[in-house]
Amino acid sequence: MSPIRVIVVSLFVAFGTSTPTHAECPIQIPTVLIGNPGNALDPTTGFGSVACAYNIGTTEVTNAQYAAFLNAKAASDPFNLYTTSMAGGFGGITRSGSAGSYTYGTVSGRANNPVNWVSFWDACRFANWLHNGQGSGDTETGAYTLTPGGIGANTITRNAGWQWAVTSEDEWYKAAYHQPASAGGDTDNYWAYPTQSNAVPTPAQANYNNVIGNTTTVGSYAANYYGTFDMGGNVWEWNEAVIEGSRRVLRGGSFGDIDSRLRADFRFNSYPWNEFNVIGFRVSRASPPPCIGDLNGDNAVSTADLTHFLGQFGSTVPMGTGGDFNCDGSVNTADLTIFLGRFGGAC
Repeated sequence: MSPIRVIVVSLFVAFGTSTPTHAECPIQIPTVLIGNPGNALDPTTGFGSVACAYNIGTTEVTNAQYAAFLNAKAASDPFNLYTTSMAGGFGGITRSGSAGSYTYGTVSGRANNPVNWVSFWDACRFANWLHNGQGSGDTETGAYTLTPGGIGANTITRNAGWQWAVTSEDEWYKAAYHQPASAGGDTDNYWAYPTQSNAVPTPAQANYNNVIGNTTTVGSYAANYYGTFDMGGNVWEWNEAVIEGSRRVLRGGSFGDIDSRLRADFRFNSYPWNEFNVIGFRVSRASPPPCIGDLNGDNAVSTADLTHFLGQFGSTVPMGTGGDFNCDGSVNTADLTIFLGRFGGAC
């Protein structure tokens, strides 16, 4: 048995293993890296320039993911994260029980459709929950500091040190429309539609224009250049950008919209408290450090780094620092798995 495997076995013996309960199981939000940092903005619209690399959800947040959030944080639902419309024909989430013991499930066949009937503030609270490690993680602090005054004035902005957030307009726009000309994109590096094309999408490329008349399972259509799905049609997606002072931006169009609303030059908006069957959201995640596992800064992941890691194992650390590679605030077996995947690599 290799020395690394011996260490792995001994750690599991020392700290034990357990099967998490349903309430403890973290949801997975698949993301894709959006590279080409520092790209120029779209000369036609002025959007799409993002200074740093970041990750974005490959799809909209789904009913199943949002229901897990509700089960974790909305037994009493003081922030009205759920609305009864979610159980209707366009929704996908049911609620049972009474206040204090509410439980949530998904409508048969719609678990992986995008969640809708969500306000911008619902989306922010979901992002805060992700930022704070899910489970009992706080919904009012994290990526956003949500206060009654800030919500009422629509002045909430993303905090420094964020890990998960509702997409900014430029993050969303770049993931949807950008493709460098050098990589086969249009001459100005941006497409008119989020289907890697300046041509109107066909019904085989996007859910729009009431061809289906309802939301579809996320990922039902082909991915675009960066690997994201459904950025045109299905549901409008909240962006952080404030417009006209009291509103937030929506992008991408919905299952009921005509093709022009899927275009890069169409910018929609709504009051942040609005909840409709055609509105959902997706999230962004801060990109991890460029060399995960290199704890001593020598541009390699080696036994020297393993010594550092073992010294931190089992401890609580500031989120995303040291050996906390998965940004959950502790150095544990999940981080060990990530470390071993990087072991022997160079930066």
